[in-house]
Amino acid sequence: MGLIVVAVIVVVAVAVRLYFMRHPGAMRAKCPKCGNVFDASRSFSAFHIGPIKQIKCPACGKISVMRTYIKDPLTWPPEEKKLSEHPERQPSEEEMEKKRIEESKYEKQ
Repeated sequence: MGLIVVAVIVVVAVAVRLYFMRHPGAMRAKCPKCGNVFDASRSFSAFHIGPIKQIKCPACGKISVMRTYIKDPLTWPPEEKKLSEHPERQPSEEEMEKKRIEESKYEKQ
């Protein structure tokens, strides 16, 4: 009987953790030193008690105890960094020529 109770508690705890990991904004953390809000879902924290975790801030690099599950909008990474991570790459002239030659193989003459 005791084993069943423990199993149910573990399953419920895992389900709640998975829900909060998937829920948008559930793992947002706000750095008390610089004030940036960032997604902490992939941050490793050796120390945590509920929503309070010890995390390294990506903006200032300081490790501190932060509160998670906050509702503030994300402020990290800055917009210019977001844009620089996924620049639209233009194909070179050589790549365009190769593509044109490849496509011309299938044209009807």
